[in-house]
Amino acid sequence: MISRRTILGGGLAGTAALFTGCNTQPGSGYRGFAFVATAGTPAVAAVDLMAFAVKSRIELPAPPSALVRHPDPAQALIYALAPKSQTLEEIDTKARKRTRGLKLPGVPLAALAQGGKLWCLMQDPAQLTPLDLTAFRAGKPIALPAPPVAFDLSKQTGLGAVTLEDGSLVLVDLAAGRALPPVALEPGLGGVRFRSDGKLVIVAESAAHRLTFVDTANRVIVTQLPLALSPEHMCMTPDGGQLFLTGPGRDAVVIAYVYRTEIAQTSLSGRRPGSMAISSQPEAPSVANYLFVANPEAGSITVFNVATQKVVAVTGVGMDPGTIVVTPDQQYALVLNRASGDLAVIRIAAIAPGRAKSAPLFTMIPVGERPVAAVITEGVG
Repeated sequence: MISRRTILGGGLAGTAALFTGCNTQPGSGYRGFAFVATAGTPAVAAVDLMAFAVKSRIELPAPPSALVRHPDPAQALIYALAPKSQTLEEIDTKARKRTRGLKLPGVPLAALAQGGKLWCLMQDPAQLTPLDLTAFRAGKPIALPAPPVAFDLSKQTGLGAVTLEDGSLVLVDLAAGRALPPVALEPGLGGVRFRSDGKLVIVAESAAHRLTFVDTANRVIVTQLPLALSPEHMCMTPDGGQLFLTGPGRDAVVIAYVYRTEIAQTSLSGRRPGSMAISSQPEAPSVANYLFVANPEAGSITVFNVATQKVVAVTGVGMDPGTIVVTPDQQYALVLNRASGDLAVIRIAAIAPGRAKSAPLFTMIPVGERPVAAVITEGVG
């Protein structure tokens, strides 16, 4: 049996030998960094994905809760939300250092980039605030009628969609800077996603155990689909055709066909499945696309073949796995283990479907206390 101490103490060469000895093609690494936000400490760890080691730690005034890229991919900048200090912290990914901080007009909940701006969802006061990253200041906020839960943005329609604690959905005209009249649903709402064409918005009604589709032009409910679980986590395929859902109530993954507005099937997964991520290789149709599902209680990741909708592997990764991100070259899945404070690396090419239904773990990297978010950038600094 290989202990975690052996894995972490043996260095990269030893780790690679342990986990890739049965594979004829070793992983080549990714020429870039994974920036990992640690909610237990006021820092972001910069992980070199060629060396598979922490290159540096970027100290912040307060612990970060989320990371988001600059809307212009040419800018080597990412931003960390720090709820305790109510600030947005700018990080230069080339120099790997904090460059400046912006005091926000409230407690930030989440942020998304669109139209050259960051849109920051504020918990208190309840509002959606545009952030001008050139002038580095907050713009005129859009007031919300109740505290928010989650939000999404649509490039196709220029709308934002926000679920609220009072059980309503609010669509926001971003250009006009105003919230439209709310759509009444039920208290206990969860996440929200726009369909890829922007014509429908999909709401996870966690308390009601259902998925609701709302027409964005008329703000009316199109259909409501009952679910076998309380939808807590949402993950959509890159083409926007399938939506995967996990949450309390059943140890399963629910698959919905977004354009048909119907449930495809419910597949059993590990114990209380949580966060998800998808690997996609459209340029190589013969290569399987995988859905990675975190099983926090079991300390494992379940891997589904997206095309066949069947489990192909289960991999032990660490304690309390949460956020999963896939490198842009689709070579590695990176798993943030919140309780053990490390980053587990799965080499996707090493996943070999078969009777064993297992996949080797490539390596594990200590990153800091309670990692909660990660952004991958290209280029070696």
